[in-house]
Amino acid sequence: MKKQLVVFTVGGNEFAVDILITKEVVPMRDITPVPETPDYVEGVMNLRGQLVPVLDLRKRMRASPRQTKEERIIIANLDGKHLGLIVDRASQVVRVGQENIEPAPDIVYEVGASYVEGIVNLGERYVTLIDLRKALKEEVVCELDEVVKVLSQASADQVAV
Repeated sequence: MKKQLVVFTVGGNEFAVDILITKEVVPMRDITPVPETPDYVEGVMNLRGQLVPVLDLRKRMRASPRQTKEERIIIANLDGKHLGLIVDRASQVVRVGQENIEPAPDIVYEVGASYVEGIVNLGERYVTLIDLRKALKEEVVCELDEVVKVLSQASADQVAV
């Protein structure tokens, strides 16, 4: 059975995530900063009337900052919750068989990068397959839920005034 993956670039490196958790890829847009959040949390954005928390994947993965005109926000659906991920570039969707996905080297786990699911062999290049749930960890997702709730309540209160 073939797997479809969204391939994107962060800090000069190529990564991929399963297309099943990707809702869409949108161009960079205005993001409202949220105080008292980790540095990789850029803030929230309005996506068709819904507040969506946005993380900078470069900062989360400690990659070199590279803002380009090709920056995109990948909208992911993690357990029914939408989340935006800023990437340098979203390049393509690929279909690969399990035989094209090699296990991650042991050193990856030794350095604490358990979110790496494997290495995808695309012929001339290799792409790191990541598990977003592990990369973002539960506490990050729960923290972002609280931020969205507070902001949603604040904007509802402003409308009521």
